[in-house]
Amino acid sequence: MANYYIGLMSGTSMDGVDGVVLDKDCRKIIASLCVPYPDELKKNLLKLTQNLATSLKNLANIDIQVAEIFANTANLLLQQSGLKAENIQAIGSHGQTIYHQGSRYSMQIGHGALIAEQTGITTVADFRMQDIAAAGQGAPLTPFYHQYLLDRKDGVVVNLGGIANVTIVKNGQVVGFDTGPANTLLDNWIKKHRNLDYDRDGLWSRTGLVDETLLKSLLTDDYFQQPHPKSTGPEYFNLAWLSHYLNGNETPEDVQRTLIELTVISISDNIPAGSDVYLCGGGVHNLFLCERLSYQNPNSEISMTDDLGIHADFVEAAAFAFFAKQTMNGTPSNLPSVTGAKYKRILGAVYAI
Repeated sequence: MANYYIGLMSGTSMDGVDGVVLDKDCRKIIASLCVPYPDELKKNLLKLTQNLATSLKNLANIDIQVAEIFANTANLLLQQSGLKAENIQAIGSHGQTIYHQGSRYSMQIGHGALIAEQTGITTVADFRMQDIAAAGQGAPLTPFYHQYLLDRKDGVVVNLGGIANVTIVKNGQVVGFDTGPANTLLDNWIKKHRNLDYDRDGLWSRTGLVDETLLKSLLTDDYFQQPHPKSTGPEYFNLAWLSHYLNGNETPEDVQRTLIELTVISISDNIPAGSDVYLCGGGVHNLFLCERLSYQNPNSEISMTDDLGIHADFVEAAAFAFFAKQTMNGTPSNLPSVTGAKYKRILGAVYAI
């Protein structure tokens, strides 16, 4: 009997594919893993999102490569869990975002048809465009799942991905939006200056000092002043964006430290005082970033989404398993209060097997 769902996700950090098998209620992880992107593919994906220059042939090749890794992740999950394809009701595949322009267009590659064929499992993909067609931002979508996990409790969920987003649930009302950059600038800056993929535990950030002049300039950016609903991505917050604010006299470690503070302040400015805050996403492994969030929110209890039943590394993958269930049941998954869409809509294209 098909009582399980698979969720597949790769976020704006582009580290690889996170995958989960969830129970029929989408509240319990049965199996989970992360499959890293090969170095060459990650390099090509970063080029796509940082400078947006490519050929159609190159885009098609990368699309196929990403889909094959997503399909492989699903097949590995079956092996790990001891389940067979016929035990899975559907795969929810977010794909890899390479371009996002809220309220106009959003492109995720890793096409669902190939995933369905290589796994033998009905696959739901392309979740964002239906919301955009209904005049929404198409992002963030995960607040609906965050509300589901909070299970009628008030709270704030902060996703520390390449881009940070917050979900605020209070008295049954939900607000959610992208606050700005998290790992995307931190990762790209340390890659440029130290040839490392990420700042382990925030150790390099700790060696720098906050450049108050730079921080103040960064926070004047129009995005931080915009009201929600709003969404963004690495096609906006990238090293080219950062370079406009640098005078060339900064030390690399001071810039890294300042980027930590930019992330912390842009998130904390949107957390109601005294909230129960649950963190998730790759940024939870940056201990310095989490310390600074705790410091800036002294009246809030800050913990991980593990306390809500889903490991902090796999909340977004789990969300898309949940969205696949919603789609297969003919139930909407977007929240107009979050995305700004005019209507609730059933999300995703279904590639049936």
